[in-house]
Amino acid sequence: MRTGELTRRGQLRVIGDALAIQTIAMPRLLRGIDAPSSPRFPGTRSTPPDSRLCRDALQEAEETLTPAVLAHSLRCWEFGSALAEVDGRSFDPENLYVAALLHDIRFGAPADDQVGCFAVLGAQHARAFVAAHGGSAASGHCVHTAIARHMDAKTPLDAGPEAALLHDAAHLDVVGLRAHELDAALLSDIESRFPRIGFADEFKTAMRAEAQLRPRSTAAALWRSGMRLAIALNPLDRGANQ
Repeated sequence: MRTGELTRRGQLRVIGDALAIQTIAMPRLLRGIDAPSSPRFPGTRSTPPDSRLCRDALQEAEETLTPAVLAHSLRCWEFGSALAEVDGRSFDPENLYVAALLHDIRFGAPADDQVGCFAVLGAQHARAFVAAHGGSAASGHCVHTAIARHMDAKTPLDAGPEAALLHDAAHLDVVGLRAHELDAALLSDIESRFPRIGFADEFKTAMRAEAQLRPRSTAAALWRSGMRLAIALNPLDRGANQ
């Protein structure tokens, strides 16, 4: 097996976990983000760290990602920072920012003889990027771990705060999980700066291709779990009339 591939049992476990999470979340997702809820975290606007590594990562993302995926990556930084306040979780802003910008850097990449998961391919790319742009080995490891685990069905609490926050931010943006925990004004502000236009359709197309290209990956298992329906029910997109 290639690095990042799941056994048959592993694929079934991911599908089972994803279905369980979707079933629990379904009633809230159907009600939408404007439905009555428990008190929401108002949030504050996140300021990206101003370091050479972060500026270089933004340039790399701008030159590599499509506009829709770039906006998704920037929203993930915003959501991750906000969820850290909700959870009372300390994190390294530079590592989370770089991981958010580069987590989909190999999404849709050609087949690789050694690696069978786009998240692992992206993690390897990002760790090399951090090393080449003056980051420490510890930062490279943190970014690598966060990106490699961002497609897990469950929040990877064992992988460090940056991995947990990137995971939850990405799943919030793609299918709306935990969106009800953030204030509608904060969600609207993030969307106004980084619009969702075209993202859902582009993401579904890319995920379908990933499932065919890397059929033993976590992404493929998530797609087979019914992710297309989960994306369609995302209250962020329904709120944006998409």
